This record gives sequence, structure tokens and C-alpha cells, in this order.
Amino acid sequence: MINHIVFATDFSQSSMPAFQTSLLWAHTWEATLDIIHVRGMIHEVDPDSAMANIYIKEQQEQAKVLLEELANKAKETLSTVHTHLLEGFPDREIAIFSKTSRADLVITGTHGWSGIDHVMMGSVAERVICKAPCPVLSIRALEAKKTTSTDELTVRTRPTAPHHILLPIDFSDCSLDAYEYVTNLEKSSNIAITLLHVIEPLSYSLDFSLSYPAEDRQHREDVKARLAALTDALTKQGLTTNYLLKSKPISEAIMATAVESGVNLIVMGTHGRQGLRRLVMGNVAAAVLRQSPIPVLTVKSQKLKHDFEETSYEN
Repeated sequence: MINHIVFATDFSQSSMPAFQTSLLWAHTWEATLDIIHVRGMIHEVDPDSAMANIYIKEQQEQAKVLLEELANKAKETLSTVHTHLLEGFPDREIAIFSKTSRADLVITGTHGWSGIDHVMMGSVAERVICKAPCPVLSIRALEAKKTTSTDELTVRTRPTAPHHILLPIDFSDCSLDAYEYVTNLEKSSNIAITLLHVIEPLSYSLDFSLSYPAEDRQHREDVKARLAALTDALTKQGLTTNYLLKSKPISEAIMATAVESGVNLIVMGTHGRQGLRRLVMGNVAAAVLRQSPIPVLTVKSQKLKHDFEETSYEN
């Protein structure tokens, strides 16, 4: 299922957990690994300036050295590793490269040199998730620090192969596509799956009485029946599966369940092309991506077209 992985890096310290995860996943699925770095456009620099050209050349040479260092480390455990130095808007180039190379998975960190709000958890990460033609695995690091050598990079989290997946599900096409993706992912390794459905807390009327308690009870029973059916389908395939039904704010429920259940991967569905607000549980997915110390894999719905479109990437 995963034959070709693209790891996108900015060489920051916080990208190293994502790099280690890329090595682990590529080794687990015996996949080809492409390591890419996109040198961003510098609008303030005069391209005709001699000093500017010297600076740009130095940046290119430094990037080539860092890519080679990463490739050498990757080749210690992997048989097929390639490096690519690209130029342009990072999200656009990552999406184009992933499509042209027919990647099965993009892995990236969620911090960068400019911090979480402006690089991998700002517009770039959102656009990568929306534009990439394949699932995107986002690895959040706790700190971001610019470095000039991969020898200075510190791995603060120890990546592990997915062994317990949390799958928030709301029965939309997007979440059901993520459900199908997870079942296929399991075939390559021994993975337990926890399905989670979140019902928003009950509302109260002006006299503080519960609104529509009978309808709420029936809704819960209907949800349990659907969750049980999905769980039974996986159990019959020999998979270790259970389901949970919680009533609290959605992002809070997802994060609490992840901690309580000891999961090491969260999988969420996405419509794609419409931003994080269109992820399976609305903008809750953005909150999960920003908060979660656990890797988050976003799976794009296969029932919608996702042809890459040339779009303005000006921030």
C-alpha cells in the first residue's frame, strides 16, 4: 500500500522526528524514500545583484550538503533513497512533486524555521494537506531551532511504527474513506484500531431542562449500532478493534482519548482543496494538528476529484 514516501524537510531541528519517522515507515513497508527540500522564493532580493547571486549560490550549496547528509543516514537502513532540491513556494512544489512522482505518502514536520504559525502549521501545512494527491503524515515537534548541520539535530521523540490507531469517525464519506484506508494499512503490520465518535454535549433550554432527551437517547442508540457494525466488520477480518462514544467538545475528546488509549497515530479524513475547515470534523482537525504530540495522518476522500490546480500561493 505504501511503496513511495516523500519526506519534505526545511532542515530545522524540529523536522528530525519526521525524518526518523520517514525512515521507520519506509523500512516497515520497504518503500522508496524521496527527501526533498524547497528553497523558498526571496522577493526582497534583486536577482541581478552579484551579492544576491553569491548568497543564493551559498544557500543552494548548503542545502545540497544537508540533503546529502540526510541521504547518507537514510541509506544506512534503506536501499532506495533519492534527494531533490527544488525552488518555489514549498506547499506548491511539494504537491507537484508528490503528484508527478506518484507518491503514496507525504511526511512532514509541523514546525519550521519561522515557527508554527508561519511555516508547517500555517498556510503551508494546510495547503500541503489540501493539495497533495496522497495522504499526509504530520509530525509535531516541541521546539524549532535553525541549524547548519544535521549533526546538530536532536531527536526529541522516538518514532515508532503505528501499532494503535485512533480513528475519529462521523460517518461522512471522508471518515469512511479514512476507515477503509486504515484497514488496508493494517495488512502490512499488526495494528489495533479504536473508532471514536463524538456527540456534542446536550443543550439546555432557558429553564435549564434538557432539550429533546428522547431524541438524544435514540440518536445514541443509532450511533452505537453503526459503530458496532463497523467494528464487527473489522473484527471478522481478524483485526483488533473497539469503539468509543464520547460526549464532550470534539477536539478535547480526540486528544483525551488518544492519551487514555495509548494510541501512537491519529487518522482523520479530509475533503481536500478547501482548507482545514473542511476536514472531517470541521476546523476541529486544525486544533488537533496544532495540539497533538501524536502523529496525525490526514486521508483525502477518494469520492471527490483532487486534480492539482495551478493556484496563487502568495501568502
